[in-house]
Amino acid sequence: MDLTTPPSGRAYTALPIDATKGFPQSFSFTFNTVNYFFTLYVNIDARLLAAWTDDFLNIPSPSAYLVARVDVSATDGSPDTIFLRKVVPELEYETGNVALFFPQQSIFPQNLNGQGEFGSVVTGGIALR
Repeated sequence: MDLTTPPSGRAYTALPIDATKGFPQSFSFTFNTVNYFFTLYVNIDARLLAAWTDDFLNIPSPSAYLVARVDVSATDGSPDTIFLRKVVPELEYETGNVALFFPQQSIFPQNLNGQGEFGSVVTGGIALR
């Protein structure tokens, strides 16, 4: 699944997610004149992490999932969280004036709290509602 085939047919703009930077990761992204601050992290059960081999983990799974948090600046300059939840590839999420979509979520163990080119892939997009 990629950004060109969302269930709604919306045209998504790709977010600058760089799996080689590892997870958690944060970045800002300006869309439609609004500056959004994204934080992505993987929540994983300690037992699964301890037993994890060198294989990819496609998430969500029963014991692991990707969490996305999106903040905007409030009028006083403080962060205002507009989105915080576990995200699954098949769903599009609406918050404020935007929609979010995270269709690919495949994590390699070395990219949890670590950087490097291990083949992890996480994609996401943003669109107007």
